[in-house]
Amino acid sequence: MNTLVDGAIVIDARGSIQLINPAGESIFGYAAKEVIGRNITCLMPEPYHSEHDGYLDRYLKTGEAKIIGIGREVEGQRSNGEIFPMSLAVGEMGHQDSTLFVGIIRDLTEERRRETEFDELQARHFHLSRVAAMNEMGTAIAHEINQPLAAAANYIETGKILCTRLDEGGEKLGSVLERALEQNNRAAEIIARMRKFIERGDVSSETVDLDEIIEASVMLSLSRFRDTQIDIIRDINPNASQVFGDGVQIQQVLVNLIRNGCEAMTDSAHKQLHISVDSDAEHPNLACVSLSDTGTGLSQDIIPDLFTAFTSTKTGGLGVGLSISQSIVRAHGGRIWATSNPSGGSTFSFTLPLADDA
Repeated sequence: MNTLVDGAIVIDARGSIQLINPAGESIFGYAAKEVIGRNITCLMPEPYHSEHDGYLDRYLKTGEAKIIGIGREVEGQRSNGEIFPMSLAVGEMGHQDSTLFVGIIRDLTEERRRETEFDELQARHFHLSRVAAMNEMGTAIAHEINQPLAAAANYIETGKILCTRLDEGGEKLGSVLERALEQNNRAAEIIARMRKFIERGDVSSETVDLDEIIEASVMLSLSRFRDTQIDIIRDINPNASQVFGDGVQIQQVLVNLIRNGCEAMTDSAHKQLHISVDSDAEHPNLACVSLSDTGTGLSQDIIPDLFTAFTSTKTGGLGVGLSISQSIVRAHGGRIWATSNPSGGSTFSFTLPLADDA
């Protein structure tokens, strides 16, 4: 007991502490003499504190184990009142016609801290990727915004002229100003979508409409491919369009894949991107999103390493977009993969949990 690196505590059938090893003293901040003879609940916060003795009584009467012989992650309470996460495995043993229980405890505080730091670092990584993507698309999007603003300016100028000739243009004035408002709203919508895409907020899981996110992703992605005559086909099953996850991160995956597909079709005579959403054939509780292009396709040699960081099929590509996309999809409980199309081009697919089954 004294040589174990994990904490170890022995209690009797009434929950009274019989023994605590040095590692246990260090974890909880008590000397052995301070806790031996006391009920084990002195080391527990609520709700474990109030429920523990009931667990013991129920187990001794019925054999129904809540944690004995199973082990799980719970919370402990140190001598200074600090509550901390810990892994607890409990075993039963007989001793001189009585029942004793031994708990093996591992403090998870440092492990949880590292996980939190990793999650924060990953969130910053995802955010920087979105900012970099917007930097690449900046010129094209500036042009995209300039179009409705210029149109609105023309409509307003026409409205001014009609105001000077109300007898002739009174009926047209309302229509012209309405069009000016529509163009301004269009520009505002583009800016709002850009801002939402690049801002760094807390990761939030909620019900997300794939139809809306695909529409926004196409708008952002195609801004630099307006003159390339790419035909976008959407095929969305409404029964699979509601998924559970973070909308901005899902959009980040879609923007990456849409841009990759468009770039792959740069030299293709026929440019078509088919975006489909349906239930996953193997897992009905998942939605499957597929993007199929008519581009240059993928060689069989590159497919196994396609989602590895710094692997790229594009000249000058950094090879981080697909790696980030894979991280996002996996964090949502899905998977992502790529295949070559028999008729040319490639298909990228990924799965997400359906909102009803999340």
